[in-house]
Amino acid sequence: MLAVLESVAVAGSAAAQEQAPAKRSVQVSAQPRENRDFERPHGVVEFGIGMLALPDARLCGGAGCDVGDLSLEVDAWPLFRASPSFAVGAGLTLALTPIQDVPQRNTRFQRDHSRRYFLVEGIGRYYPLHGQELEAWIGVSTGLVVVSDNFRTASQDPDQIIIGSNSANIATEGLSLGLAAGITFGVSEQVQVGGTLRVANWFLPATQEAITFGEEASLANRVTMLNLALTVAYHGR
Repeated sequence: MLAVLESVAVAGSAAAQEQAPAKRSVQVSAQPRENRDFERPHGVVEFGIGMLALPDARLCGGAGCDVGDLSLEVDAWPLFRASPSFAVGAGLTLALTPIQDVPQRNTRFQRDHSRRYFLVEGIGRYYPLHGQELEAWIGVSTGLVVVSDNFRTASQDPDQIIIGSNSANIATEGLSLGLAAGITFGVSEQVQVGGTLRVANWFLPATQEAITFGEEASLANRVTMLNLALTVAYHGR
């Protein structure tokens, strides 16, 4: 009887030893599965195309002011993804096709006016939802905004001679401070597509710079900027 009990005890101990490595192997294999979507810090390059709107902008010229502007924009953002939840980087935004012109007074020389928007910003992002299939983020951005007004003589009186260049440019510089949010969907291990929404305030000089012909910068003071864009991002995992 004693021999039977000893054999049962030995068998139970052997079974317990066989089960223990199995449990450890499950725990070890679970860790790579959790980090499968983020193996290490890496670089990201994101490109966007969308619309940039200035709903409360007062665009002023020699003959008065108009309110609001809209332009097609393109942007690029190199980022460093430090962890699954955080990323930092910088970006460039160009808006080259504003639809709103400023009222110009009549002058002896007819002048054409064009305007461009240029931003250089830093950004920090927090990802409350992250993974290869779906990610969502919120962030803050700040940087430099430049509003470029170009004035060019459209036609010349043959009896008059203009000395020097027939065009002039006014660059109005200010601070941009805003919030951003985005969502992306993974189409492969490296590529994501999605969209972003940015809301910012531009803080421009209160007085408008003027040039020789009496033309002035078209924007001043605080301006609200809205930007909605479609994006594609490449992750260097």
